[in-house]
Amino acid sequence: MTDKDITDAQKRLKQVMDVVVTKKKRIALIEHENFMRTMTANVNSTNPWHILRRTFTSRFENPLINHISSADSDINSIKQEIYIYEEIYTQLYTDLVDLNELKERIEYSKTLQGKYFHVVGHFFSVYCIWKILISSINIIFNRVGKVDPVTKSIELTVHYFNFEFDVHFWSQYVSFILIGIMVVTSIRGLLITLTKFFYFISSSRSSDVIFLCLAQLMGMYFVSSVLLLRMNMPAKYRHIISRVLGDLQFNFYHRWFDCIFLLSALFSIGILYLHHRSTQQSLSLYDKTVQKIIFKFAIIIVLITTTYALCSISEKPKQTIDCLQFLTTALYGVTMNDVKMICNVAVNITQCVSKELDGCIAAELGQAALAEVISLAEHCCPVTSHEKCPIRNGLFQGARCFAADSFVTLSNGKQKQINELQSDDIVFAYNDQTKTIVTTPIITMLDNQPDQFAMFKHLTTVSGQELSLTSSHLLLTDIHGYVMAKNIRVGMNVFVMNNNDVLSNETILNVIDIVKQGYIAPLTQEGTLIVNNIVASCYATINNHYLAHAALAPMRWWYNLFGKENISNKNNGIHWFPKMLYAVTAYLMPSIIHK
Repeated sequence: MTDKDITDAQKRLKQVMDVVVTKKKRIALIEHENFMRTMTANVNSTNPWHILRRTFTSRFENPLINHISSADSDINSIKQEIYIYEEIYTQLYTDLVDLNELKERIEYSKTLQGKYFHVVGHFFSVYCIWKILISSINIIFNRVGKVDPVTKSIELTVHYFNFEFDVHFWSQYVSFILIGIMVVTSIRGLLITLTKFFYFISSSRSSDVIFLCLAQLMGMYFVSSVLLLRMNMPAKYRHIISRVLGDLQFNFYHRWFDCIFLLSALFSIGILYLHHRSTQQSLSLYDKTVQKIIFKFAIIIVLITTTYALCSISEKPKQTIDCLQFLTTALYGVTMNDVKMICNVAVNITQCVSKELDGCIAAELGQAALAEVISLAEHCCPVTSHEKCPIRNGLFQGARCFAADSFVTLSNGKQKQINELQSDDIVFAYNDQTKTIVTTPIITMLDNQPDQFAMFKHLTTVSGQELSLTSSHLLLTDIHGYVMAKNIRVGMNVFVMNNNDVLSNETILNVIDIVKQGYIAPLTQEGTLIVNNIVASCYATINNHYLAHAALAPMRWWYNLFGKENISNKNNGIHWFPKMLYAVTAYLMPSIIHK
């Protein structure tokens, strides 16, 4: 995040604000004109010649009434536009506030206190990940730790780095400090959470109940902390606490703590992820797929970690390690938003749990969870070469085209779907020199993949115009010129052709990711095309429309001299000339290639 991002956000916000002010001025002007016409009519009604006015009422009043009615209709239309722009303004303002807060956090992180909290945060993040792994291992192998983590860490450090110091002496003080930090941070976190919860349910009559609940929870939390922190102490101090507490089944409490902690941690991760996604612009089909997979993998982990007593999984350590490796890969895929990685691992996990846990799951919940796992693998296409599999052949990379369900406008005014275009079809395009709409012939298809799936940026303008194009495709904007679709933001303006074949600026209202089948990239003589009434470039990958247009000039000259190519399904795939040009450019000037 840079200062330029904030400046651009401020410019977009000011631009939308100016549009709102201009439209409100327009409403005020129309209302003023209506008022003046009404006053003029009232004054004329007191004129001595009102008899003549009544005689010609049908001639003079009807035009006035029609004009006022038309003005009222314009006012309603403008008010609807103002409402839409105010919604955009609110969203842009929220984004600007978030950017400023992010900038403040970045500046705070550079201070001494910020660096301290940064280091402590990373430490406890690593500790939490370690705790999740250890809890999973404890549940699967039915084990309880014998050595506190501080002593174990120091012993490993001494063993592998050959440091010479007293392990038992330093483990006492480090354990004491660590336990103090854990007690303070955990109680602080608990109190903050309880405060938010009680603030939400509080009323003038519930204060006594809240105090009683708080006392009960704090008492239980204190007792639980004493039982659990005992394992973080050196062995000799641990025995002292064990003698004080009496004959308690500590293994039972530690066992249940591992189960509850693991479930709570997974649930918290899911909630935080959903909250993170909900604060962003929108939830795309891709995001919903990832969220669904998160919950399914949570079920898988619960399934594995709660059925250890009935299964022989502890007798097959290699298979167990493989299962944990698959789960770790899946979690990494979720973090990196790599659906293909997740789906591939889903197949492995299906095989793993089917072999290791088959026949030993007694609960109906376990059987239902296993069925969900198998369903997940089937939907993720275990055979990625299957024609109906949406992740085959690298779904999220390589495509540089329009969606196949897009349409163009022919020179006769009729609309035609882009995958039905033929050579010599005359379509509407945009002339960069005259800044006007022109007609141009279709030369050929740069890329034609009617059956392949791809990820598209789906744009929606304030008037409801929609366009789906791949992330590296170029789109014309009013301020920034030709911009790749992946850099398009809400609040930017694009050029839209209205019903009278006139260009006008329209603001983008929404941008989402969406999966569609089929993508087409037609090439015109102008190098531009009006798709779904929105002006776009014919080019992608190279973030410069004019450079790409010049690079493909030989191709346009060839077809201009020797005739257009016959477009058919036999010509599916990337045209040989742009494919060769792409390979040469990637080898000589890879920096200008945008994937």
